Amino acid sequence: MKRNKSILHLCEVILGVLMLILILNLYLIKLLVDPDISYTPMYRNLCLTLALLVFCMVLALIQRELLARLLNNAYRDVTGIHNKKSLEKKLQELNDRATTFGVGVMMFDLNNLKHVNDTYGHEKGDEFIQAFAYCLTRILDDHSFLARYGGDEFIIIQENTSPEELKHMDLQLSTLVQEYNTRTSLPLSYAVGFEASYRNHYFMMDDLINAADKNMYQDKFYKKNSRTATEQQKQSSQVIPTVSSEYLAEKIRLIQSQASGKLQIALISTDIENFHYINDKYGYPLGNEILNIVYEEMTASSLSLFTARFFSDVFISIADVSKQTEDALREQIQTMNQKICDRIRDTYHISFFRTNSGIYMIPNEEITPETMISCANVARRIAKKLISHTCLYSPEIDRQEKMQAEILHSFHPALENKEFEIYFQPKIRTTNQAVSSAEVLVRWIRDGKMLWSPDIYIPLFEQNGFVVNLDYYVYEQAFQWLRSYSGKLPEDFRISLNVSPVHFEQPQTFIQKIQNLIDSYGINPSFLTFEITESTYVNNPLAVNQVIRSLQNRNIQISMDDFGSGYSSLNTLKDLLFDEVKIDRMFLGDTISESGHIVLEEIFHMLKRMKKSIVCEGVETQEVADFLKQEGCDEIQGFLYYRPMCRVDFEKLMGC
Repeated sequence: MKRNKSILHLCEVILGVLMLILILNLYLIKLLVDPDISYTPMYRNLCLTLALLVFCMVLALIQRELLARLLNNAYRDVTGIHNKKSLEKKLQELNDRATTFGVGVMMFDLNNLKHVNDTYGHEKGDEFIQAFAYCLTRILDDHSFLARYGGDEFIIIQENTSPEELKHMDLQLSTLVQEYNTRTSLPLSYAVGFEASYRNHYFMMDDLINAADKNMYQDKFYKKNSRTATEQQKQSSQVIPTVSSEYLAEKIRLIQSQASGKLQIALISTDIENFHYINDKYGYPLGNEILNIVYEEMTASSLSLFTARFFSDVFISIADVSKQTEDALREQIQTMNQKICDRIRDTYHISFFRTNSGIYMIPNEEITPETMISCANVARRIAKKLISHTCLYSPEIDRQEKMQAEILHSFHPALENKEFEIYFQPKIRTTNQAVSSAEVLVRWIRDGKMLWSPDIYIPLFEQNGFVVNLDYYVYEQAFQWLRSYSGKLPEDFRISLNVSPVHFEQPQTFIQKIQNLIDSYGINPSFLTFEITESTYVNNPLAVNQVIRSLQNRNIQISMDDFGSGYSSLNTLKDLLFDEVKIDRMFLGDTISESGHIVLEEIFHMLKRMKKSIVCEGVETQEVADFLKQEGCDEIQGFLYYRPMCRVDFEKLMGC
């Protein structure tokens, strides 16, 4: 398009030069040849021709300008920025590219437009929109594309960018809006969400927009709640203020220096279980009164040297525990918590009220106050899972925390060094006892020795998202193995691969990654089964079904893992899209009771009528194996037959 514009401008210049030459020629003819030539018909005709050419050129320029403006306006709205039609064109252009690396999306939702329109009229509403659009244009650069795609919704597509640059643009906009609000009677407020696509964090355009949109609505929800809380807090009674971590650290140092070995002191961190629910159900004023009561009771404790509200519903006490054994200290903290709960229940009739406390004994050696606070908070979080709701930070907890920190710190170097190795646990077909498939597992091996158990590090990786990279690593290792040995495996052999719940937050990305790996390694999809846990299906059925349908269309089998682990229901079975159901070991045990026989028989009967394959895992006794064969189980997996084995041993087993 730029090339066409350049050609058009060149033609205009050439036409102008030719006309100038013609005018000069006429002038020279008149001046040099015959001063009276202007009275001849030829000269008059030349002048008329020149006038006609000038008129045509002016008319063409006017038409060109009008057409340019019409085309430009077709892609812009009343604010002067790109409209929805122009946005669709831009998105199509980006979708046609090979990758979206370096592309970022910022989405904005302008608040209170309806209120402005209803109260002050649509003309004022247009000014309101234009003011926000003006602020947006001031954060743009040469790589920016700004469009308005709804009444109060805007989008910036930023190329050659990064998350840090998008954050900087967000900060710029916030500053501009704040400055504008000091000069207007109709202040602007907005919600924003942004996301960028880069290596190891790749999005297709649709997913990129969806992620930014999701972040925008989270921001909108947060700001709305913050405004509501602020408004309600203004109407409520005074609540004990929070203290900064710096202030709290200084207070700990001061009391430590005063104690100087004479006192044994401890930090006690206490919170209110599900305090946000109390605020939502009963309102912020009552929530503030409850915070004040908790503070009063903790301050009144005979142990307390200093008590402060640290943040939200979390309180920190510095306590004198010199004359307390650990058991007596736990008991006294439980008594204090019970007193708080009784007072709240008696005053406000809130039957579900509960507090949790974590205790950290401050040692004599030099430890930073920040570490002490962290340890007390760790103990408080553990207390939530205990019957007593009180936990004393111990050497064992410290060991667990350090181990978890080491695991997380070691993950990326371990992945680069290929310390994660795939293992196989075979499954046998009940009809002929032959190995018919195998589940691919992962083990962390360093210097020939197995490190932590997967039961320790997999939940950690699921919490912080590392499991996504680990899963793709395992899939890639398994596909490499399949490419090498698929020709030596039985025709109907399959390997099973586990799918972590985190993938279903972005199902389309997961589907595309799997397809890319299949294409990259030239794998026949009929060798693959993906195992998805029943709990994942129950918590996110729409995303799971989307993945199931897409993978089944590629001839990949899907298995419901851990069936019977606590979520099973007839409703789950009713809408089952899975090809296979894998009965959890918790459902079986070492022996099966008479009632268990009946339940399993009926489940098997239903699954068979639904034409689902049945696999049972965790089989360790011949008694259970015989029962499963008799009832028509298709495959059995468990220590009775095979334990997980390294790839070399599995290759020997399969004769590869």
